[in-house]
Amino acid sequence: MLDGFSHLVVQVTDLERSEPFYTEVLGLDPVGRNLVEEEGPNSLLKMNTGQMVLLVQVPNVEPFRPNSGSIHHAWLLTVEQYKRAQERLKAIGVNIEDSREAFRALGERSMDVYDPDGHRYQVQAYGPEAYQIIKSSVGKVTCGKAEEFEVGSVTPFNQGMFFLLRLQEGFLALSRWCSHKNGQINWEREHWRFYCPFHGATYNRKGEFIGHMSDVGPLRLHPVSITEDGNVVVDTSVVIIRRSYNLDQIVPAICGAEFCAAGVERA
Repeated sequence: MLDGFSHLVVQVTDLERSEPFYTEVLGLDPVGRNLVEEEGPNSLLKMNTGQMVLLVQVPNVEPFRPNSGSIHHAWLLTVEQYKRAQERLKAIGVNIEDSREAFRALGERSMDVYDPDGHRYQVQAYGPEAYQIIKSSVGKVTCGKAEEFEVGSVTPFNQGMFFLLRLQEGFLALSRWCSHKNGQINWEREHWRFYCPFHGATYNRKGEFIGHMSDVGPLRLHPVSITEDGNVVVDTSVVIIRRSYNLDQIVPAICGAEFCAAGVERA
């Protein structure tokens, strides 16, 4: 498993033009010229965390992959560091933008800066909103009669921000807030999965994480109950944190049934 990196090699077309960007805009410290054996002229720069950035001069640079977006690298800051960086970059006239503003999770701050050759650097920070447990203000939501939901159906409810699943065993109400960093997940029927467009997290139909990232738990639950007259009710004021899927999290599709799973944390 990768724990870190020693240095980053960046190809540039003009060291004289690029060095001021990396030292004055990104704030890296110059170490020296041509200290590394490379075919072209090079400049070694140092981050405050100890890693190095090596600029290597080449005739041509292509910062974009064919048929894709730009190659980019991200700098992760604290929220206060991010605010100071944003103010400083604005003050010195650097054009900062967020190319994926519509795909930001709750509490995520991000801006893009480009070096003279078009390399994109993403500056990011995550506030406490990205990790908090979000409770709906609408309370209990009556979803409809139990027999109206076909086995295998996934029904989104914007009121309360959840999905109601009708599995073979019964009902499950999954929060729409991604358990990675509070993005809003979508149901991708063609792939039989839930997908978060903010960072690419994926979950199966039971809300279990199936993506490539580490330390991401299952989607959170809301308690489900079925009234005596057969209405499915989801209590969005209660959020249930779980570490895995268990069959006792399912509420049977029978009148009077309710969520009563043990070993889960209610928030």
